[in-house]
Amino acid sequence: MEKRIISKFDIESVKASGQTVLRLEPGDTLTPLARDTAMELGIKIEDSREPVVHAGTTASASTPSDDKLEAIVKAVLEKMGASGAQGQSCAPCATPKVYGSRPGQLKYAKLPRDFEMPQVELRDAAGVLRNPPEIDFRLLDVITIDDSASISGGFMSWHKGPGFSWTLNYDEIDYIVEGRMEITCEGKTLYADPGDTVFIPKGSSVHWNTPTWVKVYYVTFPSNWAEQI
Repeated sequence: MEKRIISKFDIESVKASGQTVLRLEPGDTLTPLARDTAMELGIKIEDSREPVVHAGTTASASTPSDDKLEAIVKAVLEKMGASGAQGQSCAPCATPKVYGSRPGQLKYAKLPRDFEMPQVELRDAAGVLRNPPEIDFRLLDVITIDDSASISGGFMSWHKGPGFSWTLNYDEIDYIVEGRMEITCEGKTLYADPGDTVFIPKGSSVHWNTPTWVKVYYVTFPSNWAEQI
């Protein structure tokens, strides 16, 4: 019998055909994402596959159910956590565990015009204002930690002036939408025009400027970049 690997696309095809039940035959493999998609779309999975019995064992030693496997994994993780608490301690992970988005949960945002973005004051950990009022700095977060995302993204713009300096405690990617961005780091200046992309590693001290005006789409990791200041 031909073996099948059932993916999320197969589940979506079942839904599109108007069926509500998918029967798994011996040899079929259902991917975890396909199982989640079936639950989300209301597709019932009927499993007719025989339990795996190895030589020297009985049928009672069949593969445990998903619920039992989940309970086993949870117990092991709890034991590992308790063991770690009693043994040598380690620094907490710098990356927040915010991976909660489900496949298909898309978010859409139109490209904002400059005046539609709010004016924002950028202050460092000491409370010192970094962006002078005359550059009319504006920032609009689009994707944030509230979206259960591991990255954040949004738009920022500013006008000609003295620019502003900043030290990043997070990774950032800047894509130039309009205008020109000047970014100086360690004595070197990059000039980025529309369509150009700049990666700024965590720990970089940079100075942003523009000869006229610039609008940038930024992506940061982790998503709670404002808390990394």
